[in-house]
Amino acid sequence: MRRFNIRAGRALLSAGVTAAVLFATAGTAQADGPDDTWYVPPGGVEVSPPPVGPWPEGGTFSVFMCKDDDPFEKCGKRAITAKQKKALEAKLRAMPQVAKVKFESRKEAWANFRKANSHNKALLSAIRAEDMPESFTGTLRRRADLVPFRSAFKKVAGVSNVVAWGNFFWPGKADVVISLCGPGTEPSDTCDGNGSTTPWAREKIEARLGTVEGVEKVYFQDAEHARREAAFIWVDKTFHSTKFSEAYYVKLADPRDAQVLIDTVKVLPGVSDAGLVSSR
Repeated sequence: MRRFNIRAGRALLSAGVTAAVLFATAGTAQADGPDDTWYVPPGGVEVSPPPVGPWPEGGTFSVFMCKDDDPFEKCGKRAITAKQKKALEAKLRAMPQVAKVKFESRKEAWANFRKANSHNKALLSAIRAEDMPESFTGTLRRRADLVPFRSAFKKVAGVSNVVAWGNFFWPGKADVVISLCGPGTEPSDTCDGNGSTTPWAREKIEARLGTVEGVEKVYFQDAEHARREAAFIWVDKTFHSTKFSEAYYVKLADPRDAQVLIDTVKVLPGVSDAGLVSSR
């Protein structure tokens, strides 16, 4: 993000959009994918479609609390009171659909935010620790509870905003995600801005993966599967596959070798980014 409106950025944070949800990734049991392999380039690696499942149950939530000078009308620019905070926590812990609840302080939120956005210097320079709201975070037992959960807190005193999303598809199935150039990718040394990664570049990437020791399985996620994953996470939102880029997901014999793989592929032409598969 080369240009960033500070005021708008802080409003977004107050709205609870501080959780950087990377579509590159809520722990689920590992499942083997189909045995069919698309093709193996000379010196390359077997590439398979994404596993058919399992698609994970449950979800994750953040209930953000009002702070002084919050832009939300229902906060009235007033911070949540101690009485309201106690009532909010009691309500969350009494809900049968809630599996786990944890209080997150501003200090913890700031540390998590910096870690999740360590690559984005412009964003980190625009946002301050005092911009972080306190919140209650936790998990839901069923994906079907996501929308009703959000609705239940729309008018709760002291709550500025609620975010709830479904668990991610890839944790447990892969260790590293290799994002390819495509829609929304900015020009760089590895993405020339002329469109999606070419078949030639994909072949080179797969050939390089074939040289990395410990690679057990390579999956290729096309734009349609990426769209399906996003729709699964956000439940009530509509997405179009033309907005998503393709990616490789790699399962390693030893996940501790992930950084070696990341360093190997992130400089290759056609690779937009490479990193760990995470649950958030």
